[in-house]
Amino acid sequence: MNPSELERFEEFLTDFVRELNQVSDERGVVLVEGRRDAIALRSIGYKGEIVSIASLKQRERRGLLESANIVVILTDLDREGRQLAARYVKLLIHDGIKSSLEYRKRLLIASHGTFLHIENLSRFAHLNRELG
Repeated sequence: MNPSELERFEEFLTDFVRELNQVSDERGVVLVEGRRDAIALRSIGYKGEIVSIASLKQRERRGLLESANIVVILTDLDREGRQLAARYVKLLIHDGIKSSLEYRKRLLIASHGTFLHIENLSRFAHLNRELG
């Protein structure tokens, strides 16, 4: 990314996290692949509930996510992440839980494919100050 694209992405990311926090305020939960992804989201200012696929078992999935109004699926933006996202959309539908891939898609478009792993968003931890 050139400097102007990077600046636009940082602006996008600031708004993106604000929106995720609003979704969280309305009982939304973010589903990520692992602990480092959760840490990265926290570092950029996300304050809501995060559930990690790595730590989620079927029994817990129902109990933990049923209380959610919506589950925002934020898996990595690579091939494996796409496959996991598709799998979890199906599982959540089966469980009667509403999910969204919208944020994942928006992040992919905004990053122009530069940032494929959620954990790499921690590079933008300085944006957390703007959200405070």
